[in-house]
Amino acid sequence: MKKILGIFRGFPGLGRVVSGVSLLETLKEQYGCEIKIISYLQGNRYLESKGYADLQETVPMDYCSIGLLPTNKMGAYIHRTIKEFRPDAVIVDGEPLMVQSIKISHKHLNVIALLNPADVDNPSNDKEAMDFFNNLYSLADLAVIHGLRTIIPPSQYCKYISVGTIIRKEIFRIVNHPKKNIYCLLGGGTVNVGHQFFESTIRIGELCVRVANILPDYKMHIVCSSQNIYDAINENSIPQNVSIYNQVLDPSKYYSDACLIITRSGRNTLSELVYLGIPAISFVSGCSYRKDEQKQNMNCLSNLNIVPASLEITPDDLKELCLNMIERGLANNKFECGNDSALEKILSL
Repeated sequence: MKKILGIFRGFPGLGRVVSGVSLLETLKEQYGCEIKIISYLQGNRYLESKGYADLQETVPMDYCSIGLLPTNKMGAYIHRTIKEFRPDAVIVDGEPLMVQSIKISHKHLNVIALLNPADVDNPSNDKEAMDFFNNLYSLADLAVIHGLRTIIPPSQYCKYISVGTIIRKEIFRIVNHPKKNIYCLLGGGTVNVGHQFFESTIRIGELCVRVANILPDYKMHIVCSSQNIYDAINENSIPQNVSIYNQVLDPSKYYSDACLIITRSGRNTLSELVYLGIPAISFVSGCSYRKDEQKQNMNCLSNLNIVPASLEITPDDLKELCLNMIERGLANNKFECGNDSALEKILSL
């Protein structure tokens, strides 16, 4: 039996966690692998929602803006886990310093880096920063780059594959039967973020509350995924046809009966919406780095079930956009996710 360890960055959102967890669970269920998963902050909240226990928590000194520091307590815990668990491979997402640290201390251990295309190619980021990230990620024995665009990484990468987004396995079981439910998914990216991103998240939630006031026949569900956003939106008067959630929900709860999804332009959610064909309105928002990546994501989509929206949109205009998208109904898209290709390449190691 093969042993696989997953290490996934747990902030600012869940984009680094859901794909990796899905891969590991597939390796366990379909290939008989023994798995262990390490995350922290929002990532641990996601793992808890899936029934995982005995999770290691970080302290502020354990991480910086680019992820875990290998030399503090969480880094020491990871190295201790590798020695005790003795995995055949480690899958790492969003932790460039841990990729480097593991290859230094465990030279013969196979390391797979899960990467967003923007980790490898992002003209909006400083060249020196991209040189740094690519140098560390290229130390991995295999780079799995998955998202809405395919790319060729710099020449120092040993082995790589560039594929469509790895979609969490729960999505494949969902069948959408739309009812008068609109879901606003504010995502998990609201912890350890800048003021601009936090404020834009609140703006989307408040817009949805105001739209619910002028669409009384529809139920508006606002999924905050974190307590700070939940508290901020709840400071206002909430109509009876609005429900607000302060925790991560199972995707079947919102994708199964949604007639419309309102969300950000993140890689994972957009990919799920394209796969399922559910009508959606996507906000490009946040800091300039995030906006540029989100714009890239939207530019990759030629599917009619997702349209962009600006934070400056009025509630009346957003209401009309909602009704127009609901009228379009489900789209029959062709989206080739990267799950099978990624698993095949990982197993070949």
